[in-house]
Amino acid sequence: MPARLWLLSLLTVLLSACASPQKSPTTPPPRPDMPFNHALFNPVAVLDEQSIFALPELEQQAFLTYYQEHILAGMRGDRIIYEYLHDQLEEFHYRGETYSATESLQYGGGNCISLAVLTQAYAFVAGIDTRYHKVASAPVYQQVADTILISSHFKTKLLAPEQQEQEDWITLIRPGTVIDYFPAQDAIFVASARYKDLVAKFYANLAVKAMLADEFDLSAARILRARSYAPDDPELINIAAVLHRRAGDLKGAETIYQYADQHRLTSHNLLSNYLVLAKEQQATALAARLEQQLEDDAKTPFDFLMNARSAIAKGQLKKASRLLVNVVKETPYLPEPYFELAKISYLQGDHDTARQLLEQAIEKTSDPEKSRVFTAKHSMLQSLTEQ
Repeated sequence: MPARLWLLSLLTVLLSACASPQKSPTTPPPRPDMPFNHALFNPVAVLDEQSIFALPELEQQAFLTYYQEHILAGMRGDRIIYEYLHDQLEEFHYRGETYSATESLQYGGGNCISLAVLTQAYAFVAGIDTRYHKVASAPVYQQVADTILISSHFKTKLLAPEQQEQEDWITLIRPGTVIDYFPAQDAIFVASARYKDLVAKFYANLAVKAMLADEFDLSAARILRARSYAPDDPELINIAAVLHRRAGDLKGAETIYQYADQHRLTSHNLLSNYLVLAKEQQATALAARLEQQLEDDAKTPFDFLMNARSAIAKGQLKKASRLLVNVVKETPYLPEPYFELAKISYLQGDHDTARQLLEQAIEKTSDPEKSRVFTAKHSMLQSLTEQ
């Protein structure tokens, strides 16, 4: 073929390729909203967002006076809030309750979410930006009617006021002050969180409180409000399913769990409660799959810790020991793995090793309640070895 004809043929092919229609990327269909049996619950009014962070007028004025005085003295805004809270919270005590900002002042305490809310309230008054860290610690959970409820912890970061930088400067991390009212040495970072995550957690905590008091209508209203801020939060989906189950709608609970499973909106806690439901319904194949999924999806040391506890309950001591040894290697500062390993040694009749492991658990904990539990177990073993 002559060169001219060859070039013409090639050009025709290229032009044809350019002229052929290109497939534009298709937008995936929107994910359907979580199924919720609205007919099962009556609408109930809930506290509005503004009221969560509202401070009494006199308190606002007192804080603003303090704030302006320290601004004139050259102190940074985020540090001022820290110092104010440090002075004000000396009389505060931990309470296992989720309060609004005003309630926290009224009752002189609250849980970590209550005090994160209080910090945000002062930040609003001062015009200071905030960010949050969600951290996990050894599961603090209660089991009520075969329902596993796990608490979580938030840290607040008050951001320093933005400053005019030179053109050739880039700020990678904005400075600020981290406030953690109830720090735990066994906590690990899980994810960054935003203001709306804090609001969602506030409503979620109150939803659980209402559910445990059998106030199902109020619980439902609070769950729906929480999901307007964080619709994809697996813990909120789990609470919704648990509420349906406790209200007698097992099919509704199952449908919600199926929705979470289908769209990969799961957590260790959600899967654990789904497993409880599957066992209740004697869905053997589903229960086996969920047990495997709990193992496959384990991410944090606390996921592996809970899997180890499950293995101990089934008498699978070698498997539990293997999981716990790995947790110790990854996070040697956590006390819980030593406590569970001590439990295994005790079950195997090795009281000396169990006692030594409990001593390590006591040494590594800073939590007074955990220390009391570990010490009581250690005293019991000490008396057994002395007999």
